[in-house]
Amino acid sequence: MIHQDQVQASTFPSILNDNLTGVAKVMTQIFMGVEGMQRNHREIHVELEDNLLIGYRLENGAILALLAEKNINLALIKTAVRSATAKLLATLNESVVSTDSAPAAAPVAAVQGTAGDEPVGGPLSSASEAMPAEVLDVHLEKLKLLLAEQIGPAARVVFGRAQNSWQAAGEPLTGLCIRLAEFIDNKQKRAEFLRRANASLPKG
Repeated sequence: MIHQDQVQASTFPSILNDNLTGVAKVMTQIFMGVEGMQRNHREIHVELEDNLLIGYRLENGAILALLAEKNINLALIKTAVRSATAKLLATLNESVVSTDSAPAAAPVAAVQGTAGDEPVGGPLSSASEAMPAEVLDVHLEKLKLLLAEQIGPAARVVFGRAQNSWQAAGEPLTGLCIRLAEFIDNKQKRAEFLRRANASLPKG
């Protein structure tokens, strides 16, 4: 949920906050343009390859953005949003009040170099360049699915970014796991992802 150019609440990785505020600005401009034509639309659908980005404009001008698969039941989602709107607005009002009175939160520590986030079971040593392409693709898909279990459909958005930087760095699959874990804000979920990622990769 984005309000006044700030992400007020989100299940997306925090690294995407700038992207979310940018999306909210564009959606707000579209909604305002529609209002200028004497229309009253409060819902936008944007196709993103395999996913659908859905934007709802709430009564106070906040934007609720949802990322879902294209085959999702839109009528059900719309009904759920309508029933939750009052609670969302109340939560937003509480968030604004607490933000005004509370000190700024400390930044989240980076994954690399954090002692508690080491993969369980020792280092992953497999080099991707020594793997046949079809075998590597299988492991990449497993990692993408594991990441999706932690952060949802946003995994498809961030995976390509992490994969590109990993390939440019010429790192083993260990490096990709660490890069992907950086998109998981919750420390426990991050550690769980690294543990399962470690177990999914070939040994030796």
